[in-house]
Amino acid sequence: MFAFSLRQFSLLFLSLLLAVALITSGCSEDSADVPDGDADIEANAENDTEAELGNETETELETEPEPECTGQEPICEGESVVSCEDGQRVVTPCEEGTYCNYGTCAVSTVTFPTDAGFHAERSEWWYYTGHLDSEGGRFGFEVTIFQYDLESTYGVAGYGYMCHVGITDESAGEHYHTDSLLLDTKEWTNDPIVLELDNCRFEIGGDGKDHIIGEIPEGKEKDDKISPWRIDITVEPVKRPALHGGDGIIPMSDSGGQSYYYSYTLLTADGTLSTPGGEFSVSGQAWMDHQWGQFDIVDFKGWDWWSMQFEDGWEIMLFQFTDWEDQLAAQAGTLIDPDGNLTELEGIEDFTIESQRSWESPHTDGIYPLDWEISIPKMNWQLSVTTLIDDQEMYNHAQNYWEGNTFISGTRDGVDVSGVGYTELTGYATDILDPK
Repeated sequence: MFAFSLRQFSLLFLSLLLAVALITSGCSEDSADVPDGDADIEANAENDTEAELGNETETELETEPEPECTGQEPICEGESVVSCEDGQRVVTPCEEGTYCNYGTCAVSTVTFPTDAGFHAERSEWWYYTGHLDSEGGRFGFEVTIFQYDLESTYGVAGYGYMCHVGITDESAGEHYHTDSLLLDTKEWTNDPIVLELDNCRFEIGGDGKDHIIGEIPEGKEKDDKISPWRIDITVEPVKRPALHGGDGIIPMSDSGGQSYYYSYTLLTADGTLSTPGGEFSVSGQAWMDHQWGQFDIVDFKGWDWWSMQFEDGWEIMLFQFTDWEDQLAAQAGTLIDPDGNLTELEGIEDFTIESQRSWESPHTDGIYPLDWEISIPKMNWQLSVTTLIDDQEMYNHAQNYWEGNTFISGTRDGVDVSGVGYTELTGYATDILDPK
């Protein structure tokens, strides 16, 4: 069945050869027609892939554009103004010698850290007050250093100095204080800034982070109350310094005197308080004032001053001057919002202050106004400032004054607010500076 003749085999072999030739020829023709198209497709595919990769690379290298904005008012971010221009967010740093305030660059006359130290001026003081909590109770404090040019005021060469320390024990309802009047210092340097005389020592960092020591040594308490007391704390700013007057200068008298003036209106405070009953760790908040200039406190009869720190992040500073005819001569102040922006108050019409009662000192002939109702039309502030302890008089050899911690309640544009503060009252008692 499988036998083939030679002729049959030959014909079959030739047929197979012919078929293979035809198939091979067809494949060759197809291969000749297709490759160009395939090559184009493959080339195009490669080009597309390269383009896609190139675009991806280019996109990755592009800087993210500033987010679009829609015409909001300029604001401050640090010391830069952030504005909206042509739908784009623009950040403009304030120049040297200026600072950002409510979206504009305002002029500053104060330079840090240089101006944190002492100056060759007629009058100067550094002033720390605050409120401290501890296991031993709640305390208020004041530690102040004064420097006066005796020659410009009294014709005597050199400087005079004062150190005042006051501590209020809120739980006991007692106020303790001491003072020193000196012609020399223990340490007085500007690099680093160290100011020390008698019972006061300030190590000032220039950025508001300062080390404060104030002592009431045993037997040196002015009312012969229990002692010793010693406050040893470090304070650190929560906000930048507030430049009063808008640029850091305020008027100090009708005769043209002026003062450089800034405050750290909110500082954290941590350290120790040594009391006759033991030593306690303390923490809380503080306020720092620094003033200097060609003025003298005898240029006016007295002044009243308030610092206020609110729980919602606002602070207020207010002051008013009384002339030698017992008339209100000037008043001014600053509102500080939670971001550190400043609103200046200047003029009799900018706020009103009315005392609700008075206190007669058993130490001097002073009769001091206490407990105040304060109205500030800007932002509609209505405030009550309440005295915790009446007898917080800092009577001393040079100038008698009242310096005490207070509590604040009220409203801002109808919203309830509360906080703590300090108040200073001068010109109400006879002393060397007020012989009348």
